[in-house]
Amino acid sequence: MLRQITLEQVALNLQSTVNDVQEHHNPLMVTHDGKPVVVMIPVDDYERWLVERDEAFKFLDDLPTRNSPYSEEEVEADIEQAIREVRAEYDAK
Repeated sequence: MLRQITLEQVALNLQSTVNDVQEHHNPLMVTHDGKPVVVMIPVDDYERWLVERDEAFKFLDDLPTRNSPYSEEEVEADIEQAIREVRAEYDAK
């Protein structure tokens, strides 16, 4: 669990708080009126997270076409055919 500190404590000790987060890689959740408002993490951790997030989204974006033996057009045609068949069955009832 993240260590928590109030916004008031951060304001009083900004330099030492930032140094602790940066030097010791201790993420910190800042609260205000008892509610979380922001998380402080070292910049290199944040940059690493951005790279990992971008890679994950690229993987997900490529997933529909990855190793698929069917083209997008074939898949769309199959879906449209299935919709027509279900509608015809429904209309026949």
